[in-house]
Amino acid sequence: MKRVTITIDGEQTKGIVIGTIAANHTAAEWLLTASVSAKSAKVRFDPEEAVAETSSLVMIAPTRTEKYLYLVPDEQVQPVTTIVRKYGLLSPLDWDCPDYPAGDAFEHLFLQNKLWNDLVTIEREHRAKYRELIGSDEETAQMDTEIASIKDRLSVLDEGRKKLRVEHRKKKCPEIDCLDENIKKLKSELKAVASKAKETRAAAKDRIRAAGNDIENLEKDRQAAVIKAYNNSGLWWGNYNAVLESYKKARIKALKDGAELKYHRFDGSGRFTNQIQGGMSVQDLLEGNRNVASLRLVSSGELGDISGKKPPSLDLQSVGSRRDSREYGILAITLYTGTDEQSKKFRRTLSFPVILHRPLPEGATLKSLSVHRKRVGTDFVWSVVFTFTTDCPTYDQRSSTGNRCGLNLGWKKQAGGGLRVATIYDGSDARHITLPQAIIDGLDYVNGDLQGRIDSAANENHAWLLEQWGGDELPESLQELRSMLRRSKRPHPAKFAKAVIAWRNYPEYLGDARDEAEQRRKATKRLTIEMAHKREKLLRRRMDFYRNTAKQLTSVYDVICLDKMDLRRLALLEKGDGTPNELTKIARKQRQQAAISELRECLSKAAAKNGTQIEQVSTASSATCSACKGKMEQVDGIMWRCRECRALVDQDINAAANLFREVL
Repeated sequence: MKRVTITIDGEQTKGIVIGTIAANHTAAEWLLTASVSAKSAKVRFDPEEAVAETSSLVMIAPTRTEKYLYLVPDEQVQPVTTIVRKYGLLSPLDWDCPDYPAGDAFEHLFLQNKLWNDLVTIEREHRAKYRELIGSDEETAQMDTEIASIKDRLSVLDEGRKKLRVEHRKKKCPEIDCLDENIKKLKSELKAVASKAKETRAAAKDRIRAAGNDIENLEKDRQAAVIKAYNNSGLWWGNYNAVLESYKKARIKALKDGAELKYHRFDGSGRFTNQIQGGMSVQDLLEGNRNVASLRLVSSGELGDISGKKPPSLDLQSVGSRRDSREYGILAITLYTGTDEQSKKFRRTLSFPVILHRPLPEGATLKSLSVHRKRVGTDFVWSVVFTFTTDCPTYDQRSSTGNRCGLNLGWKKQAGGGLRVATIYDGSDARHITLPQAIIDGLDYVNGDLQGRIDSAANENHAWLLEQWGGDELPESLQELRSMLRRSKRPHPAKFAKAVIAWRNYPEYLGDARDEAEQRRKATKRLTIEMAHKREKLLRRRMDFYRNTAKQLTSVYDVICLDKMDLRRLALLEKGDGTPNELTKIARKQRQQAAISELRECLSKAAAKNGTQIEQVSTASSATCSACKGKMEQVDGIMWRCRECRALVDQDINAAANLFREVL
């Protein structure tokens, strides 16, 4: 669906394109298979009348309860461009304000997390009832019983395999190999039964739907439960709408992938979302003409006086930096975080020093803004995301060049340094995209050295504390913590810190040891903070590299062909049949460092902006010779040889060449 502007009765109105009708066809057939939302809209045209030219079905929603459907010729439809701007914020100036209830803003973040978890519960209960309804069919129930039996046997075998691996301290030995073979057979059997059960459920679903409205009523119950959940959430509508939108997107993806929604642990992170009805101009935002949000520009000196922190110095200007064009301001957003005696929401303001590293888009309409609070180690990082719309194209509409390329994604360490993450072939030249070695070294330090030191400290602190607390004279409340530590499957810095903080209530008990415990806790905390901040910087640096790479590629090529890869399967430690994933430990580490899913996502977004077409094809690009279509075999590392023409080529270049030929 894309947002557009159309003209109705001489006035421009924004809407969403939900379908297309080809020339000389009617909309009647499309309406028969339309979604529930589309069917509920009032149709403002004759569905039985054939259109003379290709037309778009545009849905207009002037209010939350009204929906209208129009059929408009494509030449009269003007696309709406969405512009997103993200800026850094300093800590809020009035987070704990005496004029408002203590912790009101923090509680709002918690309530949003609680609403998400409530929606996950509703979804899981709905799926259980759905499975129960489908399983009420006798044939389906029999298949489900068989599947449950196989899963129980698999669980027993898997638990035994884990114990043997711990006992032998390796993944391969005769006893483990025997279990691997049995697990492989059972998983193969499970796959066959599950496939048959899927067909049985589909048939049962048709029978149940034909017999009554049970499935439809079940969906109505789910929707009613969702409405009740957000109405009772205690949240302002802008914030519960943001949670609902995330829930809908995650639900669709989970249903498509056969996955399950997960609960979120609340760690203080969250967002405040202000949806601006009717939109707001940039001028209104800067002048504070609307209560929902305002942005007052200030000088760098004034910002330092207000925030109590010195802003980044402009004297540190370096090549490529935006510091010379920075602006500063105070962003104020409206929250409804509490209720009065009449249970009516009351308004409060939350203010943030903001650093504008790039100007706001001129002539655009602000539709929403979200202030994000993200935990990084023991600190919180604040940012704001503005979402604007405009009828004017914001990106240079480059003319078509006809350039095409094949892009093979993967990860391989380069002899000269860096990690190869993609190979491009455009018919005349092949080149590689290499993640800089500095990022690889940084990730190795964070996930290897720092994480190892933290784990070692956690193990030592765990053993040391249990030794100190071994006596019978230990206070009763600390005895409960000692029991918790003994039951722990693995030591963790947070558990040690919790115990040490509780020890502060007993200053007379082993005072010298308590002081040493505090030193141990602080040392581990310093390492944890260092790891969190370094990792955050490295991940941002990698994302910036991928964004720039995607922009360069989509500005050159009209069509980019990718291999259709299921990256989730590569992340699994086991295949579907129970055999271990063939990726070595080093390859798995490099897969995490490369994060090619991020590169693919950046390509998709950049392509949408620049008008580049992304094609994904399912082909044996690596195993097929790009010269003669013969079968390839590995010779030495990355070099493969064709069995037919005996050509010796780089595996990635060969794959990229095959992908290029798919879009010729």
